[in-house]
Amino acid sequence: MSALFGTAEYFEQKIENKLSMQPLNNNGNELISTIVAQLEYEIRYDFICHERIKKECLENLYKVSRKVTPI
Repeated sequence: MSALFGTAEYFEQKIENKLSMQPLNNNGNELISTIVAQLEYEIRYDFICHERIKKECLENLYKVSRKVTPI
């Protein structure tokens, strides 16, 4: 079952999926930062909704990005 868009669980899944498609090397944290930046860009510029919802999505993304670590 997939998580609802914008939830912390959704962003965890997105980051995990993108990490699984990329070979991890010594720059795991850099790769996570790149993925988070791409998702942030999508929320800010591609996702059309009320600013309050964008803010919630970004807060969830940042919360997840702080706790995700490369394996």
